[in-house]
Amino acid sequence: MAKSLLQQVMLKPVQRKIDSFLDTDQLIEKIRLGYTINRVDKFTQKKTFAPSTIAFSHGECARYWYLAFDGGIFEDNADAYGGANMTAGTKSHERIQDAMGNVPDFLIDSEFKITAEDPPIFGYGDVMLNWEGQELLGEIKTMPSEGFEYRKNSGKPKTGHLVQLLIYMKILKKDKAVLIYENKNNHELLILPVELNDYYARWVDQAFDWMREVRKAWTDRTLPEKNYRSNSKICKTCPISKMCAEAGIGDIKLKSLEPIDEALSMV
Repeated sequence: MAKSLLQQVMLKPVQRKIDSFLDTDQLIEKIRLGYTINRVDKFTQKKTFAPSTIAFSHGECARYWYLAFDGGIFEDNADAYGGANMTAGTKSHERIQDAMGNVPDFLIDSEFKITAEDPPIFGYGDVMLNWEGQELLGEIKTMPSEGFEYRKNSGKPKTGHLVQLLIYMKILKKDKAVLIYENKNNHELLILPVELNDYYARWVDQAFDWMREVRKAWTDRTLPEKNYRSNSKICKTCPISKMCAEAGIGDIKLKSLEPIDEALSMV
């Protein structure tokens, strides 16, 4: 049976040559350049642990933090998509915070500093809300529809987001908070409440102990050994992988940060 025109188009997309006064591919590349032109490798020295980094990839590596406290050239490997994605996330945060601020007696504060001295931690909280007369800490996260629908159906936050929020909750002495997710595709919102249970409390306490141990290693000038192969995902995405490779074997064994066990976290 002959296929309909619609079926043929769906099976084999029609390639159209567009006659134009300009090279559209070059124009696209020019726009893409704008996302990365200011993202350059540069010397950076970390003074504190950052919860947003602790929550992902190389942030669980003791050796990374030691070298970051020393300072060195941080490589920025973000492509145009990555740059656009980060910019979109920042703008979405601002838009959602503005919407909250439009509601009388709802938004208490936004983009406020959250700090600790032992271990040294510095970060920014997204929002503090007035909810039924109580202060409610909230972190805003945006994600594509596929990830959003998974969070919606499972009721589980992304582990890295949970880690960041738990650190903030410990510093601010909060036992309740929320993760505020937005679907990038249609701006739908999802609220996932997070309540401190025994497992969360134990996990965040050991995370603080781990940070203290890492900081002491740096103060004592005892470089941690590598816990990963050079071709591991952790090392491949690390902004100081070259500096790490040149730093030597190391002086002590120091475990990586223990991940949150999702099964225990739901108890």
